[in-house]
Amino acid sequence: MKKILFIFVISVLAIACGGQKTDTANDTASTNDTAAATLTIDFQAMVGDTNNASISSNAYLKITGSYGDIDGKIDAATGASMPSRTPDLLNKYRSADNNVLNNRMEVSMGQFLLFGTANASRYIDDGMSGSGIAQRTVDGTTGPKVTGTGITKGDDGVITIRFVHAGGKTVDPYVFEMKSDANGIFQIGAGTENFKRSETALTNDFDFNTDSAILIVDKAKEGNPYWKGDLQATFENNIIKINGTLTEVK
Repeated sequence: MKKILFIFVISVLAIACGGQKTDTANDTASTNDTAAATLTIDFQAMVGDTNNASISSNAYLKITGSYGDIDGKIDAATGASMPSRTPDLLNKYRSADNNVLNNRMEVSMGQFLLFGTANASRYIDDGMSGSGIAQRTVDGTTGPKVTGTGITKGDDGVITIRFVHAGGKTVDPYVFEMKSDANGIFQIGAGTENFKRSETALTNDFDFNTDSAILIVDKAKEGNPYWKGDLQATFENNIIKINGTLTEVK
C-alpha cells in the first residue's frame, strides 16, 4: 500500500512540475512574439515639370506600416494633396510629437517623400522644377536664393538629391542633400554623411556647389526610436522612384 501511495505522489508532482514548465515557456514565447514596427515606402516624383496635371499623373506616396497607411497624390484640378494633411499622416513615422526636428529618420528623406503629394508651387519653391534654383516669395517677401538644386545621377551610379523647404509663411529655407551609394541605395538610420542638412534656416543666398561645407550630418535625433534599412532608388527620364521597407529600432 505504501508503495502504491509513493508512486501516486510522484506522479502528481511530475504532472504539476510539467504544467509549470509549460506555462513559463508560453510566457516567454508571448514576450518574444512582439515584432518591431515596420514601414514600407513606395514613392515616385518627377523633376522639371511644373504642370499639376503632369505631377498628378507621375507622382505619388504610398505608405504601408505599423502606424497607419497612406495612399497619396495631388488633385490635378486643385493641386491639393489627397488625402489632405498628408504631412501629418507621415509625421507618425518621421517624427515624434509632430515636430519635424524631433525626427525619427533623416529630416531630408522625411521632407523629400512629400514631393509625392506636392503641387507645382512647392516644386518651384523647393528647387525641383528643373531650373536648378529655389527661391520662395510669400506676402511680398522673397527669401534667399539657393543654387544647385535638383537630382543628378553620376557615371558612378550615385544619385544626388538637393532641395530646400520653408514651411508655413516663412521664406527662409532649410537645405537638404542626400546621396545614394553606387547601386542607388539610400541607407536609412546608418548615420552616414550621405545625408546632410542646414542646422538652421538660411537667411542668405546659398550655392550647393560652393557652400556645402556648412551642412551638418542629418540623422535621427539622439534618444528617439528610429527607422533603419535600405531604400532602393532609380532615376531615369526625370522620374525618381524610391522603394523599400524599414524597421523601427528602439
